[in-house]
Amino acid sequence: YEVGLKSDIGEMNLGAALFRLERPFAYLDTDNVYKEQGNQVNNGLELTAAGNVWQGLNIYSGVTFLDPKLKDTANASTSNKQVVGVPKVQANLLAEYSLPSIPEWVYSANVHYTGKRAANDTNTSYASSYTTWDLGTRYTTKVSNVPTTFRVVVNNVFDKHYWASIFPSGTDGDNGSPSAFIGGGREVRASVTFDF
Repeated sequence: YEVGLKSDIGEMNLGAALFRLERPFAYLDTDNVYKEQGNQVNNGLELTAAGNVWQGLNIYSGVTFLDPKLKDTANASTSNKQVVGVPKVQANLLAEYSLPSIPEWVYSANVHYTGKRAANDTNTSYASSYTTWDLGTRYTTKVSNVPTTFRVVVNNVFDKHYWASIFPSGTDGDNGSPSAFIGGGREVRASVTFDF
């Protein structure tokens, strides 16, 4: 289920939602059989805010508080534990600013936060929380009367080292160890877009 509320205050759009999601959870058990064993239950609260907060300054933000639990598994050591790879808190804030005198030139900053995550089914190991920053700018003009946008973005400005994704053992029919993928390092991207 989901229960939500949305409201406009001035030039801001605000939202809040309470939700509960439940689904069967399948993994490889101790008998080497891949089958549904228990349920993943997510109880959460999502808050969002977007709009103009000051002349030329717009924000787009959201935060999710989650209680992701694995319930009724065949093994007592994994039942009622935090789901592997799912954070209890995740947040994002994108801010864009343009000078009133040069509205076609926009500067942006994007902050991402991911809370600590369980790294194994028994919750004896965790991956640390992390925060990354992206900075960018874009300029919109016309080239030969064609709307054109020039963009430059620096992702992960501070070159933060973090685990982007974590997967439990046994959920894909493999009884090996949990697996994880390292997040991308600092990256600079430039692009030009023509809108015909």
